Amino acid sequence: MRHIEVKYQNGTHAFVDDYLLKSLIRTEQITHFYRPSERRWVAIQVDPVRKGAGPYPGSERRRTGHCPEMIPLPLPPDPSLGGFPSVPSF
Repeated sequence: MRHIEVKYQNGTHAFVDDYLLKSLIRTEQITHFYRPSERRWVAIQVDPVRKGAGPYPGSERRRTGHCPEMIPLPLPPDPSLGGFPSVPSF
């Protein structure tokens, strides 16, 4: 669990658990949060922020485990198996 620095609407600063960030953004309790990867403050109303996933317009790939447009490629021969392709075990 990480802690994220946030600025509340009233101007106070605090560190919150990272899992609370989405809720604080959605309920508009904070104006900014610090994004360490960019070393800067993110302004909720200005900068790109995940505001909750809407419906995905593309085809669903996670449910089936593969994209229907994908064609499986042949596996190269595996010398340790006498030249037969190795098959991953799940």
